Amino acid sequence: MADAQHINNPEAVSGATKSSDVENKSYEKDLWAARITEIPSNMQMRCDYDVRTDGQPVYLGFAPKGLATSVTGWLLHKFTYDGSDRITVRQIAYDIWDDRADVGTTYE
Repeated sequence: MADAQHINNPEAVSGATKSSDVENKSYEKDLWAARITEIPSNMQMRCDYDVRTDGQPVYLGFAPKGLATSVTGWLLHKFTYDGSDRITVRQIAYDIWDDRADVGTTYE
């Protein structure tokens, strides 16, 4: 089993692939954790709750501010929930916000 301090520490990992500069800079040595980067402030977000009435979205979309909902360039998230309203699956696609629920939009 791996030593606990090596699990999330990009500087301690050895092998054929060296940690990238971004991985090294995002690692907080004092906390033994990697920083999480949020969506930048120059992005817009849209939510679609579909038929849900519990306030949890079925679709989330992120794109640069000013990008129309009718053009490609949106990072789309589709969520599936279980019977207890917990997210069980998150699928991602890069497509048009207006087409997020279309059969032709491929989520992986």
